[in-house]
Amino acid sequence: MDGRILAATDLRAADEVRLPGRTPDRTHRIELTGGMAAYDWALNGRPFDMADPAAHPFLVGDGERVRLEFVNRTDMWHPMHLHGHTFQVGADGPRKDTVIVLPGRTVVCDFDADNPGRWMTHCHNAYHGEAGMMGLVAYRA
Repeated sequence: MDGRILAATDLRAADEVRLPGRTPDRTHRIELTGGMAAYDWALNGRPFDMADPAAHPFLVGDGERVRLEFVNRTDMWHPMHLHGHTFQVGADGPRKDTVIVLPGRTVVCDFDADNPGRWMTHCHNAYHGEAGMMGLVAYRA
C-alpha cells in the first residue's frame, strides 16, 4: 500500500460511457447539513420526513441533463448515493452512483434523467441517512 492514492476527480470516464457535453437543464444545490452533537443530519437543513416522503422533492424532467451540487457544510465526510441513475463527476470524471463529499467541499455531478420514477439520494453512511440526510429525486408528470 505504498502507491499513489487517487480521488474520483483524478479519474476520467472512458469514451464509451462519458456523458456528451451539454449544459445542464436543471441544477439542484444540495447542502449536506447537521452534526454529531445534535445528530441532526439533513439535506438543505431539512431532514427527510418519513411521514411525508414525497414532500420537498428535487424535481427533474424526463430527458433533462441534471446537475447535483453536493455542498458539504459539516465536519464529516459523506458518501452521497443516487438510486436509479449513474452520474458523471465533474466535466469528464468517472461515472458513479456514489461520491464522497469531504468536509467543506463541493462535488458537482451530472446525470441524464432517463429513468422516470421516484429515486432516493442519501448519505450512504446508514446512520446519517436514517437520521434524515435523504431526499427524493422525482420526475415531473
